[in-house]
Amino acid sequence: MPSKLDKGVMDLFFNPRSVAIIGASIKKGTVGRALMENVKARFKGRIYPVNIKYDEVLGLKCYKSVLDLPETPDLVVIAVPARVVPKVMEECGRKGVKAAIVISAGFKEVGEEGARLERELLEVARKWGIRFIGPNCLGIYDAWTGLDTIFNPNDRQDKPGPGNVALISQSGALGAAILDWLAEAGVGMSKFISYGNAADVQEWELIEYLAEDPKTEVTMAYIEGVADGRKFLEALKKAASLGKPVIVLKAGKSEKGMRAVASHTGSLAGQYAVYEAAIKQFGGLLVNELNEMVVAAKTLSWLPTPKGDRIAIVTNGGGAGVLATDAIELLGLKVADLSESTRKELREKLPPAAAVNNPVDVLGDAPPERYDAALDAVMRDDGVDAVLLISIMQSPAYDPPGVLKAAKKAVSKYGKPVVMAAPGGRYTVDKLLMFEREARIPSFRTPEEAAKALTYLVRWSRIRNRMKGG
Repeated sequence: MPSKLDKGVMDLFFNPRSVAIIGASIKKGTVGRALMENVKARFKGRIYPVNIKYDEVLGLKCYKSVLDLPETPDLVVIAVPARVVPKVMEECGRKGVKAAIVISAGFKEVGEEGARLERELLEVARKWGIRFIGPNCLGIYDAWTGLDTIFNPNDRQDKPGPGNVALISQSGALGAAILDWLAEAGVGMSKFISYGNAADVQEWELIEYLAEDPKTEVTMAYIEGVADGRKFLEALKKAASLGKPVIVLKAGKSEKGMRAVASHTGSLAGQYAVYEAAIKQFGGLLVNELNEMVVAAKTLSWLPTPKGDRIAIVTNGGGAGVLATDAIELLGLKVADLSESTRKELREKLPPAAAVNNPVDVLGDAPPERYDAALDAVMRDDGVDAVLLISIMQSPAYDPPGVLKAAKKAVSKYGKPVVMAAPGGRYTVDKLLMFEREARIPSFRTPEEAAKALTYLVRWSRIRNRMKGG
């Protein structure tokens, strides 16, 4: 295993000038056909189908072997039965290939015979100096270059547009589902890498590469097990020191979960308590559940880092404000103590019945002007680091475009992070999407989830400050 990242070779995985698909097919419902369709859809470079059965695949000349190609491709994608993958890799080596993605399954995840095949594959690749991702993976999706080796049908699998969030996932299927989720949430993506069994390219290399990637600001990592714990932790530390948070979801927390990991990607999961302590120590942002991963990614990629943990709550519903207060305190944040000048301003601008302590209750009949006044006052307060904005949209007085305008104005003027919570059904969900798309304000259906989003921001702020200090 390499001890130092080879950035030049790693770049070939994401920005190749040419790609060969070994196992390309014309048969609908096959991985080889789906790979060809997805690579052709957006990739602008040269595409070479390779399959001994065909002369043409989807309008492109098909070659019998990688050795017959008119040039050495920058990247090879292998989707053939496991038993012939080492032979195919040998031919790639003879052709001068330096980067490959092995989609094929049937290696160490299936037992000893598969493990033997995987060792043989790795030996061949190292003999020829080939780096490969996989086997037993979906490969790569790069939203900026258009490279897409995910073989799920596009009518079932949405993918995010270009953005600053990367995702590495040991599980291909779960990674694809997260992509779908991120697309719905409007979170833009830089790169997705499903790395499967990690026989060659390891998660630490991917984290380190993404930390240096100018298009990536936040990395999500679904991890089952790691082969080199020290390098994994050093990669987390490097990313944190560069100001790039790595959100880690570690699977295999329970005894049976660890056994499930072994049968899935053939990894050794290890004791979760050890992982938990080490990941936190080296600057990783650990989450416990899948939905937390998406919440954290959306929040960290859209919002500035707060200076501290003092939160102001602005609400048009008293009960929701109480729930938010509980959530903030129980999560270890602070409900900010508003200054006397802030409270004085709120008393002057809000109705007599409004609550001017924190939470600030603008009342159920609040027009946008009240939100404007409240947000301006609390965000100007030096004792406030971030704001949780609550909207009960079922009120007949609530005006979503007007409140959106007030929120955008306050965010632009003061540069402090704002998250939003609005409990409700179809109407509310539709308007929450408006806040996200037009103002990049992370929006949630419960005060508790919004408070949790702020927790990730504050935790990252503390991690970053600690890394800067040493």
